[in-house]
Amino acid sequence: MANPLMEEKIQTVKWERRRIPLLYPALQKGVLVRVRLGVSIRSLLCGQLGLDPDYVAKRIQTAFLNGKPVDDFEEAVVGEGAVLTLSGALPGLAGATLRKGGFYSSMRASVSYTGEPGKERGKEGFLTVRIFNILLPELAPVLLARGIFFPQKEFAAFLEELGPKERTDYLRDGGGGEVPRQPEAGEPRETGEGAWVVVQSER
Repeated sequence: MANPLMEEKIQTVKWERRRIPLLYPALQKGVLVRVRLGVSIRSLLCGQLGLDPDYVAKRIQTAFLNGKPVDDFEEAVVGEGAVLTLSGALPGLAGATLRKGGFYSSMRASVSYTGEPGKERGKEGFLTVRIFNILLPELAPVLLARGIFFPQKEFAAFLEELGPKERTDYLRDGGGGEVPRQPEAGEPRETGEGAWVVVQSER
């Protein structure tokens, strides 16, 4: 089945690196990222996002794929529409239990991710990525350099939540020309140019 996002025109928006922290709430909620599917989390993070294997092994202590804790980044395969959540070490017993390969990981064996065949290997598609705590300032620039996708309506709502100064700076620096307008009640959703927005920063 064709991905509807692939079939629509996409508006590209520039975002200055110094204002990346403004996007943290969106990254915690979850953003769409275009990747090659059917590969392991390790392959995705190191091969596609360019993260150092030592960083992935030591810094990313907690991960969920489709809501299930992941212990082995080599076995967990990312498919179309997957939700990948990444975090540093979480505090307390809950954090120790959810930590990948931790001493208490056996306590959650019944709910842990167990791996699925990579049927979509090599196919390009989208997954939702969520980032939390200490990883936000480290991984946000990586995702922004690649580009994160918003439905136009959601991006317009995000911009409206910014303070007046942030919105003014965004427009003055050429971030797309206009703040995308949210449809009025009862107004049909746009399906042409600008129905999706990809936000990118300089590499």
